[in-house]
Amino acid sequence: MTKRKLTLTIEGEIIDAAKEKAKKSGVSLSKIVENALRYYAKPTVYCFKCGYKFSVDEAEICPRCGWYKCPRCGACACELGEEGAKVAFYMRKTLMEIFSSSDV
Repeated sequence: MTKRKLTLTIEGEIIDAAKEKAKKSGVSLSKIVENALRYYAKPTVYCFKCGYKFSVDEAEICPRCGWYKCPRCGACACELGEEGAKVAFYMRKTLMEIFSSSDV
């Protein structure tokens, strides 16, 4: 895969904080942005029940809970207890805020 340069305009304080954290973690900002863009372009999630990683493009949405049904075992957020469903809801909400998208 060919790498291409991307120019972004981001608040300076955010860049500085991200650079510091990335350096401590031993990862480049380019890799962080690349991973975020990969996820944004083709979101993948893990099944709550069997742990299978799948693309949301290959999954049906459960009409009851609104979460993706695992293509392998058929589980969705309906399989979770009340507390687990709450965790799933707020994790999804966090991702939606990060990526400003409903496809997570």
